[in-house]
Amino acid sequence: MRRTMNRAIATTTMLAMAASPLGCGYLLYPERRGTQSGTIDSGTMVMDLLWLLPGIIPGVVALIVDFSSGAIYVRGRTALRISPNGRVAVRLPPSAKAMRLEFRVVTSSHRVVARKAASIGPSSLGDESVDFEIGETIRQSVARGVVGKSEELFLEVQTDGGESERFPTPFEMAQGA
Repeated sequence: MRRTMNRAIATTTMLAMAASPLGCGYLLYPERRGTQSGTIDSGTMVMDLLWLLPGIIPGVVALIVDFSSGAIYVRGRTALRISPNGRVAVRLPPSAKAMRLEFRVVTSSHRVVARKAASIGPSSLGDESVDFEIGETIRQSVARGVVGKSEELFLEVQTDGGESERFPTPFEMAQGA
C-alpha cells in the first residue's frame, strides 16, 4: 500500500512538473517575450497561480518563467489619453524605410476630427512625435452636432501606400486641470 502511494505521488509530481510550462505565457504567447513591463495579463497570472495547487514548485517555476521572459505582460493595452488641455502626442515609430504617415483622430462613426502627417525613416531622429490640439476641435464639432457627445474617439494611421489601421483602444480624457 505504501509503495503504491509513493508511486502515485511520484507520478503526479512528474506530470505536474512536465506540464507546468504548458500553462504559462512563455509557451502560449511567444510574441510577448522580451516585454520589460506593462499591464499584467490576468488570465496568464491565474493559470500560473493554479499551478500552485499541484505543488509549490510548478507554480513558482511558471511565475518565474513568465515574469523573467516578460510573457505575462500585455502589450497594446496602453490607453490613448487626451490631456486636460485637449492635446494628444503620438510617438513616431522607428522605420528602416522612408515613408509618410497620416495620423487621424476619428469618431466611432468614422468622421475625421483631426489629422496630421509625418515622415519617418532612417534619417529621422529618435523620440519624435506628432502633436494634435483637438480639444477645441471636438468642442466645436459637438456644438455643431457633427460629433455626438457620447461618441468615442480613435486613432487611425494611414501609410503612403494607402494601408490604414485603427487602434482598437478609444481615447480617454485625462483627469486634471
